Amino acid sequence: MRYVLPIIFFLFLGKGISAQADLQITTEVRSFSKGNYSSYQVTIPQASLRDTEREWMRYLRRGSKARPEMINGEIIQRGAVDKNVSPAPFIVYSKLLETGKEVILTAWFTDNDTLFYSAAQSSDRDIAVRKYLRDFAVLAYRNALSAELSREKQKLNALEEALEALIRSEERARRKINEHQRSIERNESAVRLNETEQKNKINQIAQQKRTAESLRSMPEAYKAALKTAEQYESDLKKLQREHEKLHRGADSRRRDIRTLEREIEKSKSEQEVKKAQIASQTATVRSVEEKLNNIR
Repeated sequence: MRYVLPIIFFLFLGKGISAQADLQITTEVRSFSKGNYSSYQVTIPQASLRDTEREWMRYLRRGSKARPEMINGEIIQRGAVDKNVSPAPFIVYSKLLETGKEVILTAWFTDNDTLFYSAAQSSDRDIAVRKYLRDFAVLAYRNALSAELSREKQKLNALEEALEALIRSEERARRKINEHQRSIERNESAVRLNETEQKNKINQIAQQKRTAESLRSMPEAYKAALKTAEQYESDLKKLQREHEKLHRGADSRRRDIRTLEREIEKSKSEQEVKKAQIASQTATVRSVEEKLNNIR
């Protein structure tokens, strides 16, 4: 179930949606296991160290017969292959650093562990290395955003399912109220019929007692007439018990109705909260989708 959100809500988020991550490559002489040499660095937003490390090793292995090695926190790929960077296989030393909100990838490129790639060494190769790293950064950033989008969509689906559950609960409560109201109407009809039967039974008892009085001179008939009157009185008590039971049943259903009405009011309040949460979460999903679609 989808909900239309106020336009102003998205206008408010406009700046965040249009903002793009800066996946620029920077160069600087930095220290690693081979010493201080020219390096290339890129920051990948929203990435995790574990995922980026796995993706980076897979990326380094493309077209290569060698596997990357992890030695003292450095990832070393001998025999890396990328024809734009070099016609022959080359070596990549790299480090990954997670800051909590992003991962910083620093890499050193060389053919022989002596000369390391830089703009001063070759401007064409420098451009190729920058593209090599930036292509990975785009891939890793896209994967991080895709994972985030999946999580945010799951949150949205959970909120929508919760709202649907509240709506279904309200609908069940309303159906139950209608059932109780129909039952109360049947009870009221049964009460009126019962009261009529009680009146008839009271008249019948009075008539029977008069009949019995008229038979006092005939003991057997008198006794039989009194017994019949007693049966009528027993029937009257039964009707009176039924009358009380009908009232108790109606009272119980009225209490149930009041409880259900309170539940409906609570549900409607919770639905409004859920709708606001859905609006906010939908905006979050669209924001991530915008960032994902605008990666260049």
